[in-house]
Amino acid sequence: MRFLPVFLDTAAGVAVVIGAGEPALGKLRLLRAAGARVRWFPGAADVAEEMLALSGASPLEISLADPLEADWSDGVAVVSAAGDPLDAQIAARARRLRIPVNVVDRPELSSFIFPAIVDRGEVVVAIGTGGASPVLARRLRELIEALLPARIGELAELIGRHRRRFAAVPRALSPRRFWQNVIAGPIAEATLAGRSAQVEAQLVAAIDASGARQSAVARDTETVFLVGAGPGDPDLLTLRALHALADADVVFYDELVSAEVLDRARRGAEQVFVGKRRGQDEINRRLVAAARAGRRVVRLKGGDPFVFGRGGEEVEYLRNAGVPVVVVPGITAALGCAAEVGLPLTLRNEAGKLALITAERAQDAASIDWSGLADRQTTVVVYMGLASAAAVRDGLIAAGRDGATPAAVLARGTRPDSQAAVGRLDQLAALAAEVGEGPAILVIGEVVARCAPWRAAQSDASTAREAA
Repeated sequence: MRFLPVFLDTAAGVAVVIGAGEPALGKLRLLRAAGARVRWFPGAADVAEEMLALSGASPLEISLADPLEADWSDGVAVVSAAGDPLDAQIAARARRLRIPVNVVDRPELSSFIFPAIVDRGEVVVAIGTGGASPVLARRLRELIEALLPARIGELAELIGRHRRRFAAVPRALSPRRFWQNVIAGPIAEATLAGRSAQVEAQLVAAIDASGARQSAVARDTETVFLVGAGPGDPDLLTLRALHALADADVVFYDELVSAEVLDRARRGAEQVFVGKRRGQDEINRRLVAAARAGRRVVRLKGGDPFVFGRGGEEVEYLRNAGVPVVVVPGITAALGCAAEVGLPLTLRNEAGKLALITAERAQDAASIDWSGLADRQTTVVVYMGLASAAAVRDGLIAAGRDGATPAAVLARGTRPDSQAAVGRLDQLAALAAEVGEGPAILVIGEVVARCAPWRAAQSDASTAREAA
């Protein structure tokens, strides 16, 4: 790491900018947005048009003097975009005067560089690549912009206004634990959601009550976040899911959660596997015990917790036990796996109804009333249907669904080893055998003919016929 990230106090002096044109104007705008007092040496250029594009409340001084002879004694930083040979001379003078200098797009002449910046008021994130790739730094900034809540700066301001008040109050909790509870609790949730009318009073009340063990913020019982992990690709996690994972003390996960998703959890969080073999009652008890021990709990479930994930059972148990619970939805397998292969589950004039069912075993499929799913306009998605593919086929055909209806088996969807097999409904068992083991869904309906694997299969069949 050649360049050490630091934050410059722009109120400590004058920022000197040399040069005209867009490179210089870009740095002028950035410095003035940070509240810096700027002294600009535009050289011989006509700056009338450039002046029209500049705005800002901070002072701007324009000097037509020679920047190599001007007084820089009050300078805190120098930025040069004057071009050769002046850039090298400016850099040499700044170094002699021990003033940090940036020569735009010339890291070899610079003692500091401008990072890509995510600005959320009091929260500022700087991203740098050592000057090697500003484009990559900007791309990283875009990714971080998408992750940070828009009002995170307001939360920082709120906390900053009341830190001294908290320090003056005798308390049972450590400052770290208190502020962690605030940041992960309803005060932060309300601030980030824009419901800030009562937040100030709530935080003051929490601070004043922080010495009591039974206060709202100091309570032992933590919230359980019931989080949908999506179908497997970690990039399909919602932002709220990422925030919950980043705050977790312990993550309870099931077998459908991929290792890549678990990697997004806080590095120090304990990870506990709780597959179905352990029993739902035991899982429920462990969630309650962890929350009552004051640990921030994430219950991570594949797909969406409320779509064949027993999320409703866990929510009911937690609420009956007096444990606060927040549900964070996830992308369910039907949506994620279908999107990966370009399969529209509904389509105007072709598929106006969508049915999601589960049939993990043949006896599950045998107990389903298939008569309502025989309509040509209905797309049927069967979760956990690999072992019951033959029974699903028989049930639909017996109810009147055409055996030639397009069908697909989508296995391990959105993961690196995902596989799709397409064909007809009457071939469903063979398609299921083709994809191998792992989580899979069955899709039956006319819309299957719109997906990429179907089109590829038709193209291959056409090529084979022509070759014959």
